[in-house]
Amino acid sequence: MYGDQPCDNQITVCTAQGRLTFPEIQNHVIDFSTRQVTRRVLCDLSRATVADLTASEIEEIIELISRQVAGRSGGKAAIIARAGVDYGLARMFGTFAEIADLPIKVRVFRTPEIATQWLQEPPGS
Repeated sequence: MYGDQPCDNQITVCTAQGRLTFPEIQNHVIDFSTRQVTRRVLCDLSRATVADLTASEIEEIIELISRQVAGRSGGKAAIIARAGVDYGLARMFGTFAEIADLPIKVRVFRTPEIATQWLQEPPGS
């Protein structure tokens, strides 16, 4: 389950909870890309799990995102994942995003405070 909201500090916050499936994530990426979204996104998975995702599904999500974010070049996406396996899979996502040369920077954090701080830093940080 997802919820999105733009914040007053020019960061769009995406929150999820429960067990997320590959089709749910695909649908959310497509839906998310049709909205007015800021160039900085905070994806909070701290109350969700992505433990059922496979490496190939993560790669497919990256491919889908790469087609959707062309207009967000120079943007940033921070992912909050606290639990061990979810944090590890989020890090894998970040590594795949870097390898795929997404036009946005992706970093993974364990706390929203540090994630928000990074998002508020100037581009190139």
